[in-house]
Amino acid sequence: MAKVVVSDHEYVKVDEHKSHLFMNVLAMDELCKKKMTSDECTEWNKAINYKDTVYGIELVEY
Repeated sequence: MAKVVVSDHEYVKVDEHKSHLFMNVLAMDELCKKKMTSDECTEWNKAINYKDTVYGIELVEY
């Protein structure tokens, strides 16, 4: 993904069937509307019966 959408990422493989991708997203709308719902991504998800789960995390400072 372009640096305008994601500035940093880390991929963590849990086991053979599970992984986590942590990303510092700069433009959430761009990520959701143009990347995750693209024709290529949608077809790939259908082919392997995959569903994205996205969580938004905010830094809390005291």
